[in-house]
Amino acid sequence: MKTASYTQRKNYVQYDAKHTVLYLNEQPCEIPNEETGESVSGFSYTGNMPDGGTLIEAEGVTDGNRRAKFVAGLIGTEYDIDAQIAILANGDDTNEHADEHAAFLETRRLVKQAIDELLARNI
Repeated sequence: MKTASYTQRKNYVQYDAKHTVLYLNEQPCEIPNEETGESVSGFSYTGNMPDGGTLIEAEGVTDGNRRAKFVAGLIGTEYDIDAQIAILANGDDTNEHADEHAAFLETRRLVKQAIDELLARNI
């Protein structure tokens, strides 16, 4: 994971036709000015990209489906589509499957929380 800091808040940018970069794990930070020695307030982001963003698959994003596309794309960084189908199809029919299903649901809950925070930012 890589962390980067900015003087302005970020939320997301379209990377290409099939991908979006999300700026997650926002934290307030101080950014030093190497020339003056002073620092300014800013924000840091941690993700899988060099700029601190997290690249997700998100094709055909519109105002109406943005949240759903971002949630699905971010879950896809942890579970590929085959794993998602298998976990959901198995449900919690055995102890092993119950643990997998519970872990998936917790990931989904955390992803929704992160996306809601990202989309609520005033940029």
